[in-house]
Amino acid sequence: MKMDSLSEKNLSSTDSSSDNYNIYKVLEDLKDIDPWEGLENFDKSLMDWAEKVPFGQSDFQNTYYVVNSHVTPWRQMRQAIMELQARTNAVQKVTVQYKRNLNDIARVKHDIENEEDEFQRKDLECQLEILYLDSQIWKNKLKQSKTEIEGFMRIIKQRAGDVPVEEFIKQFDDPEIIEFEEHKYWIARMAKQSAIDLLTTGRIQAGNLESMLQMTPEDQAAVTDLALTYSTAMNHSIGKFKEAAETKVEGMLEGRPPEMFDTAGVFTDYVSHNIDQRSLQSSDKPETGS
Repeated sequence: MKMDSLSEKNLSSTDSSSDNYNIYKVLEDLKDIDPWEGLENFDKSLMDWAEKVPFGQSDFQNTYYVVNSHVTPWRQMRQAIMELQARTNAVQKVTVQYKRNLNDIARVKHDIENEEDEFQRKDLECQLEILYLDSQIWKNKLKQSKTEIEGFMRIIKQRAGDVPVEEFIKQFDDPEIIEFEEHKYWIARMAKQSAIDLLTTGRIQAGNLESMLQMTPEDQAAVTDLALTYSTAMNHSIGKFKEAAETKVEGMLEGRPPEMFDTAGVFTDYVSHNIDQRSLQSSDKPETGS
């Protein structure tokens, strides 16, 4: 009961003064140390906000560049679970660190109240200010980990559908299922890597060939067939896009003399608007809203 009351006391005392040493108080201290001139209210508010906001990985990044970096649905789900495991462990550790930070704050406050030496008390007050800053860092880490956990949970639930949790877990606990899915994964992965070789160099490179030769002849044939099918389909699609792009560029440059254009502007325009009709910008002309 004593421990519970201490935790409640620490939490409430820190929450009420968690911004004890925020950027506004730092600026006050800097007046006597190294005045920071020229800061507007916008600047101060932005720094105050930036200190408190957690910046984690986006759902888009986690979906397409973490989970979808694997080539089979089972392996993608396995990666999502591994990411969930890592963030869950982070929440556990950060929670302990935050509790420890609260305890340090309470202890230093107690020491300040009972310290008679003026210089030692000032040193303790500085330690307290640093602890308040650390407290905000732990809070940010907690928010970031929780947000990312929620994101990976959404990915898992969307892909799992209405499958009961016991049946879902079995997919990653049953040795026979694991062996079957791993077999499919390595064929698909080797095929993808070989297809990229074919698309970029026209031949399967030595490293992937060596890995293929470690497989059974049946798996080697499956990898080769899938790699050729994938690379041929990609080449066909790229050819169609190339034809469309050539027609589009000819229309953009019609009636204009040879000139260089701002490729960055084209990319920005496409990402921002994804429109069909646009003109290429000359490198010395500003972007327009066209």
